[in-house]
Amino acid sequence: MTVKIIAKELGIKKAIEVRESNKNIRATWELQKMLAKLSIDQSQADEANPEEFEGLIDNMLDVQQKVINYVVNILKLTDAQAEKVDEMEFNETMNFAVRISSELLRIEAAEATEKDAGLAV
Repeated sequence: MTVKIIAKELGIKKAIEVRESNKNIRATWELQKMLAKLSIDQSQADEANPEEFEGLIDNMLDVQQKVINYVVNILKLTDAQAEKVDEMEFNETMNFAVRISSELLRIEAAEATEKDAGLAV
């Protein structure tokens, strides 16, 4: 099966068909795992510890590059389209990658509420 992704973020109006292959689903789960780990690392980081903070920055740089690569590889973008991804704002790129992964996994992405995150009683 395939999923049709409209890459409006890149100005592409024609739907891009992405196969639900093991390769693409595996890359999607790896992206999800990486983003979850980054979230945990950010919440536990001790910014007063320079080495730990430097490690967090290194991790964030790695995540940024992997998110860009995920979008480019999953959508099989041309060099010119890949350049557009590189020129996007980071949060916009993250949201785009999450949208692609959600559509591939056929799940509805929704912002977690404070109650969902265990922050509200």
